Amino acid sequence: MKILRPPGALKAAAKKFWKKVLSEYVLSDAHDLQRLALAAGCLDEIAGAEIILRAEGYFTLDRYGGRRENPAAKSVRENKIIFCRIIRELGLDLEGAKESRPTRQY
Repeated sequence: MKILRPPGALKAAAKKFWKKVLSEYVLSDAHDLQRLALAAGCLDEIAGAEIILRAEGYFTLDRYGGRRENPAAKSVRENKIIFCRIIRELGLDLEGAKESRPTRQY
């Protein structure tokens, strides 16, 4: 089976992730490929924000001299959550894993 080319906007690590997933899983529906592109984009966002964190630090000073969390830290956190959710939706997480959420009791 021919592996689809990754979207051009992705960087090297995200393209590698795209190719690896498509070499191991069959994702032929357009919506699954779009989700995969979103997950790969999250990896790019995480990498970019981590570069900023290394350069600027986890905390910055606000206009009053108080310490605030660097906005890049929030970006890393949110993109990691989104990435994990997309992977779960695509069914790419651990094989045979049980439902990650407990059933509702109420």
